Amino acid sequence: MVLFLFMRVDYHCHTAFSKDCDYPMEDQIRAAITAGVREIAFTEHEDYNPEDFTSFFFDHPAYWNAIRAFRRVYGNRITIRAGIEISEPHRYPQATQEILQAYPWDFVLGSLHWLEGKYNTFLPSFFSAFGNWRESFRRYFVEMQTLAAEGDYDILSHIDYPARYGYAAFGENYDISEWESEIRAILQHVVTRGKGIEINTNPLRKGRLEPNPPAIVVNWFREMGGQHLTIGSDSHAPHHVGGNLDRAIAIARAAGFTHLATYERRQPRLIAI
Repeated sequence: MVLFLFMRVDYHCHTAFSKDCDYPMEDQIRAAITAGVREIAFTEHEDYNPEDFTSFFFDHPAYWNAIRAFRRVYGNRITIRAGIEISEPHRYPQATQEILQAYPWDFVLGSLHWLEGKYNTFLPSFFSAFGNWRESFRRYFVEMQTLAAEGDYDILSHIDYPARYGYAAFGENYDISEWESEIRAILQHVVTRGKGIEINTNPLRKGRLEPNPPAIVVNWFREMGGQHLTIGSDSHAPHHVGGNLDRAIAIARAAGFTHLATYERRQPRLIAI
C-alpha cells in the first residue's frame, strides 16, 4: 500500500443529495476547508427499504456532475472523494451491485439502519420490539454479522448506530461489552475480508462520551488484526464538518493504529497519524 503524510480527513459527510440534509455540497466543501480538512468523502444515503423516507432520493447523475465540477473549482485546496452509504447491502445485493457498477465510486460505507428490514433503529419502537432493549441490540449485532460477511462495502459504518437514539431506554446502562461475542464475530468477518470500520464522531457533538463505536471496539478490531480504519463526522450541516476528528485520532492511536485509511476507486491508501 501507498503511505502518505498525515492530514485531516473526514470520511463520512452528507449534503443535500441525501434526503436528511438541506445543505448544498459547496457549503460543506467550504466548511471543510475552513476546518483544515484536506480530504473529504461525500457518502450520500442510498436506501432501498420502501418504508424509509430517504429511499430512492439520491440523484446519482446530478451528484456526479457536482463532484466533477467542485473538483475543478476546489481541487487545489481539498481532495473530494465520491462516496455512497448503502443501507443493508446484504438485503439488496442486486440493487447494490447495479449502483456500484454504474459509477467509479471511491468509497462505500455499509450501514444497518433497519433491523430485519422492518424495525427502524432510530425510533423508540426499536428498543421495545423484542421485550427489552438489550435483546434489540443483540439482534442488531447478529444481523450486522451477515452484513459484514456478505455485503459489498469498504468500511462498516457506525457499528452501534442505535446507541445514538436509545438514551431514553437505557440511560447510563449502555455497555457495549455486553455483546462482545456478537461484535467480535462482526469484526472477524471484516478482518477476514480485508475491509474496515469507522470511528464516527456524531455522538460526541451531542454530548455523549463515546463515538460510534466506543473506543473498546476499536481496540478489539486492532487486536484481531484490523488494518483499515476511517474517521468521519457524519455531518449533515457545515458547522459539523470535521467535528471531533482529533478525538477520533486519539482513540485510533490508543488502540495501536499508526495509520488511517483513505480510498480512491475503492482502493485503500494509508496516511500516518
